[in-house]
Amino acid sequence: MTTMRLRGGGFCWIASYPKSGNTWMRLALAGLLAGGARHDFARPLAFAPFAADRAEVERALDLESSDFTMAECADLRALAAVELAREAEATLYRRVHEAWEYTPSGRALFPPEATLASLYMVRDPRDVAVSYAHHTGIPVDAAILALGDPANTWAIRPGGIGAAFPQHLSTWSGHVESWLAATPTPLVLRYEDMRDDPAGCLAQVAAHLRIAASDAVITATVAATRFDVLRQGEAERGFFNGQVAGQAFFRRGVAGAWRDELTRDQVARIERDHGAVMSRMGYL
Repeated sequence: MTTMRLRGGGFCWIASYPKSGNTWMRLALAGLLAGGARHDFARPLAFAPFAADRAEVERALDLESSDFTMAECADLRALAAVELAREAEATLYRRVHEAWEYTPSGRALFPPEATLASLYMVRDPRDVAVSYAHHTGIPVDAAILALGDPANTWAIRPGGIGAAFPQHLSTWSGHVESWLAATPTPLVLRYEDMRDDPAGCLAQVAAHLRIAASDAVITATVAATRFDVLRQGEAERGFFNGQVAGQAFFRRGVAGAWRDELTRDQVARIERDHGAVMSRMGYL
């Protein structure tokens, strides 16, 4: 059963495995909160920054994190989340790509006591593999390996300190299962259902987060976040969100594109690695 703490401040985690609709959801949620307004592509998308942002943790705890180990930094993140939630007077929306898990010392990385709610976006891993490859500039075969790698971690910088803490993704299957078992229970939304019924999905989001969004606001938000609108905005003004240089962020935005972009062998490998969870989520 989904639970939500009734207080002014705390976190809403907008979570997904990379390339599963997280940015689309952030744009839509920002629109709901702004009365259905479109994103201004002349400005970066500032809504729901990374939960793994190093500077925010350092400010919250008044320390320098570069001297800590990766395991210690995970604990720092959990401690900072509790402190920030305690001080917040409004919901803190944050983007999450890592798995829901415990730190080496046993703390929840996303502490339930700091959490108001969570949204979890999930997408067919066959489409994820294609989009992941384009986003990162790696071959599709390498992307398939990444989706099946339990150690897959983003933002690892050997010999250096990045702006974000390392983010452990796990496998695609492990990622999905971790968030399905998260506390409190997230609202789970399939990318494919957002494509088919965006108004119905956004109504669920508004209800889950207790956002007073009228039918008119939901309709306006759907119109503002249609894929052709987002793609046109990027074409006119640009939109950088971590993709490799020269690659569009809003590429195809369709469900089932894997059918004309993957070989039979590639499809078989993905289904072999993730068949159980794919079936659970309605993809097989």
